[in-house]
Amino acid sequence: MRKTTLSLVLLLSLFAVSAFAQDEGWRNRRGYRQPYNSGNMFELTPFGGYRYGGTIFADQTDLFTRDVDVANSVNWGVSAGVPIGNTPLKLELLVDRSASHLETGGGLFDPSNRVGDIDVTYYHAGIQIPFATSRSAEPFLLFSAGVANLDPHISNVSADNRFSAAAGVGVKLPVSRNLSLRIDARGYFTSLGSEDRSRNCSRCSYDYEHDLYQGETNVGLVFKF
Repeated sequence: MRKTTLSLVLLLSLFAVSAFAQDEGWRNRRGYRQPYNSGNMFELTPFGGYRYGGTIFADQTDLFTRDVDVANSVNWGVSAGVPIGNTPLKLELLVDRSASHLETGGGLFDPSNRVGDIDVTYYHAGIQIPFATSRSAEPFLLFSAGVANLDPHISNVSADNRFSAAAGVGVKLPVSRNLSLRIDARGYFTSLGSEDRSRNCSRCSYDYEHDLYQGETNVGLVFKF
């Protein structure tokens, strides 16, 4: 799925940005009220979801003799939304982890072969941009960047940190003034470009053309303060 998930999320994001730009007077419309008159409050959101794979290519690492896939897996984490001045924007700080495994497969319907476990944790900071907000729903865009910690549980291989970026779209459904249900989808890009092979996790070094792409869907509870 590699680039497909991220491309889809970016397409949705660009569409929403276009709609937002064409309707920048939405905050001043007559009769508009923020959901539950909550204003722009600090938000803490524990969440869980499902993360969609990614591929590590054999010709870009000396660890495997064939391409291996990061198996789809459950993910979990927490995000904090910090209000940015007197605006509807939020600075979002995110920790997002999955415990997955690496597997190979011979083709369509062939059984997979598990070759080792891997944990992937994203540490990101970014911006949350609301658009078309109403009393019953708060849709938003997400853009973030930071570090992906890749931790394969394989003998003589250590964890490594790589640059990562993400884009997504979601919606918050207010339940009360201080609580909302949040649903979002995002795509992650992690740079696996070649680096100095003398460093730790030299076996995790990849060509710049073969980076790691993952997608995920999350559901969480937003606590507002």
